[in-house]
Amino acid sequence: MDYSLVKQLVELAEEFHRDASPAADSAAELAAFSRWLQARTGTADAPQRQTVEREPSHPMETAASVIGKFVTFMYRYLRTYSRLALLNTPLITYDDFSYLAAVYGRGPLSKSELITRNIHEKPTGSEIIRRLLAAGLIQEAPHATDRRRKLLSLTPAGQQVLFEAFANMSQVAAMAAGNLTAAEQEQLAYLLTKLDAFHFPVFAAARPASLEEMRQKYFPHVPADWRPE
Repeated sequence: MDYSLVKQLVELAEEFHRDASPAADSAAELAAFSRWLQARTGTADAPQRQTVEREPSHPMETAASVIGKFVTFMYRYLRTYSRLALLNTPLITYDDFSYLAAVYGRGPLSKSELITRNIHEKPTGSEIIRRLLAAGLIQEAPHATDRRRKLLSLTPAGQQVLFEAFANMSQVAAMAAGNLTAAEQEQLAYLLTKLDAFHFPVFAAARPASLEEMRQKYFPHVPADWRPE
């Protein structure tokens, strides 16, 4: 009997366990392995982008540059839809909602923790926090052991606003998924989660002084003389 397929599966399972965190139970682990395997082995059979693009791609574009471009575009689409979802609420932007949701789900949080969790630079995050404090949606309280820190939590008004916005924002999330099938949504969610897990430690660490220093420290797989072919 030919065991080559079994051997490949064992090797892939070992690679999966090196890449991914262990799941809570065997059923969840099998589902996670299935998503990982689809993403890991599906590139050869993936449909050509030309079948779905809205305009011809530039000959200098690479898969990596397309990812960067369209992740940015997706945020802008989401921001546009969320403005409509947040009409008639005290929340002005999608970021206002995400800050409230983070405080509710992960709080109490310090200002720096909240800003880092939302992948913002300090000035931008501080402005959002000031806006939410002024609107009476979050409140500050002294830290139990560190007098230099203050912790943020939702006020009753903030919790009410957040809960009332959940329904519309859930619709926005479904709209953002567009025409992807359930399987495609799972695959994209896996890939974006993997990218986030890779990039977050880079963002949260001390910022290098130059792009080259950052490349050497965090992205050694990117050649210094890289150019699109």
